[in-house]
Amino acid sequence: MNRVFGSRFSRPGSAALCGILILMMTIAASPGCAVKHQRVLNDYGVGPCPVEAAAHLLSVDALQCWFDAPHGRWRVVGHDSHYAVLVVHVEALNVRDADAIARRFVATENEMFSEILVYVQPERATGPSRMRRVRWERDEGFDVLDFTAPPQ
Repeated sequence: MNRVFGSRFSRPGSAALCGILILMMTIAASPGCAVKHQRVLNDYGVGPCPVEAAAHLLSVDALQCWFDAPHGRWRVVGHDSHYAVLVVHVEALNVRDADAIARRFVATENEMFSEILVYVQPERATGPSRMRRVRWERDEGFDVLDFTAPPQ
């Protein structure tokens, strides 16, 4: 008896199964046909922002939701005001969005404050991370400072 016929691939249907398996692996490896995997982000129990929160960035509603930005999402972690100065702390998926985020605060809060400082750090930073501060002054406009800071 020939041992080739006794191999594991000689069973009825195994050739078809092997062919299907090879086809599936080829499709998965093909960049044009492969399913694109999106990075699933943990929302930490925080949902998307309601429409009214976007108009009132210092409201309680705005402290409990994710806003959209050009490079991902962001949320307000906290804010303080000192006389005519507003200081806002933000977590963002990408600190490149700091300018766009600061401009939103300036658009809604420039009547009440003469200076607005927005500190943006990466989401859930666990160690020293790159942080971006965008500062707006009524008379001077915008300036940006990048630095490394411990997580807040």
